[in-house]
Parts: sequence; C-alpha cells; structure tokens
Amino acid sequence: MRPPSTRPRQAGFTLIEVMVVLVIMGVMATGITLGLDSLRGRELEQALQRLRLVLEATADRASVRGRPIAFELLPDGYRFSALDPDDNWRPLIDPPVFTDRPLPAGLSWSGLRLEGQAEAGATRLLFGTQPPEFQLRVLTPTGEALLRGRANGEVVLQLPGRQRS
Repeated sequence: MRPPSTRPRQAGFTLIEVMVVLVIMGVMATGITLGLDSLRGRELEQALQRLRLVLEATADRASVRGRPIAFELLPDGYRFSALDPDDNWRPLIDPPVFTDRPLPAGLSWSGLRLEGQAEAGATRLLFGTQPPEFQLRVLTPTGEALLRGRANGEVVLQLPGRQRS
C-alpha cells in the first residue's frame, strides 16, 4: 500500500471546462443579438403602421372638416399643417395623432409621388375633401417600404419582402 500523496491538489479549471463555458457564452450572445434585432425590426414596422394609420386619419379629418391638411416630409420626420380661416398654413397641433414626429433610426424618406405627376422631390402631401392618390417610399434596413394612398382614403403598407399588410 502506498501512503497518501502529500502534494496538495491544485485548484483551477481544465482547458476543456473553459472552452465549454466560452461556447455556451457565445451561443447566448448570438441569441441575445438576434432577439434584439427582431425587436428593432418590429419597432420599425410599428412606426410604419402608425404612419399608415395617421395618413388615413388625416384623409378622414380633412374630408369631414372640409379644410385642407398638409402632411410635410422633414429630413428627419414629419409634421402636419392646416389651412386656417385666413388661408394661412399653421402647424396642426392635436396630440397625440397630429403632432410632429421624428422618424425612428433606420428609416428615411425615399420619395413621394402624387398620382398623375412625375416624381420631382415633392415634400408636401395635401389632403382635402377628396383624399389624394400617392405613393410614399420609405427606406428601411431590409429594403424599401411603400405606403400607397387610394382615392377612398385607405392607405396600404407594403413592407420589403411581403406582398401586403
């Protein structure tokens, strides 16, 4: 029989244990990154859906009130103006729907085309008693989204890679 070893056992991790922990951490980091990207994508989609609904509400409001409302594209967002009784354009401040809004990071205007007109860098869309027919293009990280306004006031959103939403 051998006497027990007098050498103390060294504490620490083996190379395999360290590698397993690193692999697990890498898998978790990948999952978190993918989750955050999908949340950001949903945030941008919600911003486009909100814009679609606001454009429909603008058409309804202008038609019901019989006074024109302008939707103005700004470099980093959009705002609304209404024609007052003195025929002057004034900012439309009617929270929460018609307040100035910035575009979320990742979205930018690509172009506005009014039906029957060539695209010439229009930055104002006028809603009157009859809703305008238009195409508003918005650049997203995944491609170009299209907001198409119809003569009945409906606005259809086409997202990149999808037919219709």
